[in-house]
Amino acid sequence: MITNKYLRIHLSAVIALLFLSMAACSTKKPAIESAPSSPPPDEVIRQEPVEIVNSEPTPAVIEPAAPVATPIREGVPDRYTVKKGDTLWDISKHFLKDPWLWPEVWYVNPGIRNPHLIYPGEVIALSWVDGKPVLSLEGQGAPPPPPRPDLPTVKLSPSAKESKLKQAINTIPKSAIAPFLNRPFFIQPNDLETAPYIAANYGDHVVAAKGQKVYARRLIDSSVLTFNVVRIGQKYIDPDTNKLLGYEAMMLGTARLTKVGDPSTLIVTDAKREILNGDYLIPVENENLDINFFPRAPSRSVAGRIISVADGVQKVGQYHIVVINKGAKDGLEPGSVLEIFQAGQLVRQPYTSSKLQLPEERAGLVMIFKTHEELSYGLVMEAFTDLSVNDYVYSP
Repeated sequence: MITNKYLRIHLSAVIALLFLSMAACSTKKPAIESAPSSPPPDEVIRQEPVEIVNSEPTPAVIEPAAPVATPIREGVPDRYTVKKGDTLWDISKHFLKDPWLWPEVWYVNPGIRNPHLIYPGEVIALSWVDGKPVLSLEGQGAPPPPPRPDLPTVKLSPSAKESKLKQAINTIPKSAIAPFLNRPFFIQPNDLETAPYIAANYGDHVVAAKGQKVYARRLIDSSVLTFNVVRIGQKYIDPDTNKLLGYEAMMLGTARLTKVGDPSTLIVTDAKREILNGDYLIPVENENLDINFFPRAPSRSVAGRIISVADGVQKVGQYHIVVINKGAKDGLEPGSVLEIFQAGQLVRQPYTSSKLQLPEERAGLVMIFKTHEELSYGLVMEAFTDLSVNDYVYSP
């Protein structure tokens, strides 16, 4: 028979065990709350022991990166000796897929006098710095590679090198634009109201030839002595806005002022074409057109049209001069390169009465060599097909 004393002891032990069990559960509860993602007891995954073969970390599998586009042509030699008759455009095409990318890879040493000028006999070297192509004149300061601490420092003494005076190469063929270097290209519409003009020829001749005397009006400034004799040609009209940009100035010859008055007296010093009464006199520009510039893309996006071709040429090809309806205000400057696109034709469909507009096709390249505010003159550097007026030009 269990006495009350033993019963009380037994009950006390049971209560103590229950209390300890509850305390243990309360201490484990935070651990369960801090790891809510642990699987329930019936879903515990048993980890099998893994045999370690190599203590080195396993490299991650990296997909090969897409090849970075480079402007350098494939298989091009890393040296090129400049020859007489070369142009910067020719050399650019030798190294680069797109000649107008020349400034992006050309290293200019600021310590060299006239670093932009390149002369026949010099060697242009192709090197790679940090994985990027660099073109530079050999022996004239290509960008230095990162220094190596294991190499000794060598001090070089300056030395002199004699060479004959050479003519620097031009960016584009000078012969192609020679007739346009010191002549008026166009006349502003407002200038016609004040421009001097030939009123009569001496001896009542219809045509003035070289050495003959002519009389002009509106010529009262004696500080200018030499004039271009021009005739108004076609109108330069923007096909997109229908705005009159100016008039073509057809070069006829030159004349020299001998006496100021009303009329003033001039002597014809050169006559390339017939000089008639009513032809205009434009002061000769003293500035020489600098054609030593780098071919490059325009500083901002340009979309324009060819509005005229010099000298009335019908079919436009390489080294023909064209007029563009975009100028300095549109971001064009000497050296700007534009791509030429031909407008797609509107063709009739074979099985229906509808017509299909064909897409524009890339047809050539033009480099700007002279700019005005609203129009520019460019030389066609490449023509993949016959070009024509109203073809489109875009930034490359």
